Amino acid sequence: MNIFLKIGDSVPRDECISEIVQLGDFVYMSAQTGRGQTFQEQCVTACYRVIDVLKDLDLRMDHLVKYTVYLTDITLREEFLSVFKNFVEAPYPAMTIVEVSGLENNAMVAIEGTGVNTLRHEKTMQSSNCSDCDEETTH
Repeated sequence: MNIFLKIGDSVPRDECISEIVQLGDFVYMSAQTGRGQTFQEQCVTACYRVIDVLKDLDLRMDHLVKYTVYLTDITLREEFLSVFKNFVEAPYPAMTIVEVSGLENNAMVAIEGTGVNTLRHEKTMQSSNCSDCDEETTH
């Protein structure tokens, strides 16, 4: 067993697939599909499913630095982005949007992510009590 490998607590989709895996500080999240009748509903639920899976490792969406989004209709790209922008802040992640012929459970959108768990670095930054530093300064 690799002691540096950590998986999330979510119930796996299949018995041989984890929803999220962390190896060292690197994080790999399986694609989360949308649910609902409309494309917009599916975009919103896919984003919330990403948030839920990230919570398994106490992470946030900003810990994912690269997203791959799978759409069954690439002409809905702008509609997806209009929803997704409500879930991320600057500096924005890298993203690739790909059209696919089909997704599991007849989903129209799936969101996959890769990132870095920076929590231990964030805690170090918060615990360093630097009175000479301003908010713009990094340690």
